[in-house]
Amino acid sequence: MTAATITPPPAPQPPVAPRAVPQPAAAGWSPRRWTIAEYRKLGETVVFDGVKTMLIHGEVFTMALPKPPHDTALSLLHEFLRTAFAAGHYVRNQQGFDIGTDNDPGPDLAVVTGTIRDYANRTPTAAVLIAEVSETTLFMDLTTKAELYATAAVPEYWVVDLPGRQLHVFRDPVPLPAGLGATAYRSHTTHAETETVAPRAAPAAAVRVADLLP
Repeated sequence: MTAATITPPPAPQPPVAPRAVPQPAAAGWSPRRWTIAEYRKLGETVVFDGVKTMLIHGEVFTMALPKPPHDTALSLLHEFLRTAFAAGHYVRNQQGFDIGTDNDPGPDLAVVTGTIRDYANRTPTAAVLIAEVSETTLFMDLTTKAELYATAAVPEYWVVDLPGRQLHVFRDPVPLPAGLGATAYRSHTTHAETETVAPRAAPAAAVRVADLLP
């Protein structure tokens, strides 16, 4: 008979130190947020030459160059709005729109009151209607930008959804419950390309959604 071999118990191992949890940045460190005035000064330099930018909550975002479908939809929508709001209005094409002190979302189109010369020395802070053409920015346009335009009391906001081939229409900005410090649109409707829509401020000027799509 062979004697059984007794294996000694393993030697105790030192306790494993817990993994270090990343700590917040040291006191005194914070993101650099820009005001509209500072953002405008940057625009006067060569920093953003050839780059389309926007300022959202103090952060500067750069955007990809638009593709032909975006340009086509933008042109179709621009022509429609120019006709719909012929008298006493000016349709600004990819120009500034100031909201508060740290937001210029750079809307694709903004229908403002007055004439071109009325904005020779100032950037508008109010609009009758704002429109965005969305190809790769749909989520931001339907959320962050919608909240910003509601905050600016823009009564109507359109988003042309190129991938979905539809039109989103936001209306009636209202403050959210107390304490949230935000505003949102009460109405959000989605219209297929076979439907017809008219701006609330120009009810006689209706357009088929398909006529705004490339």
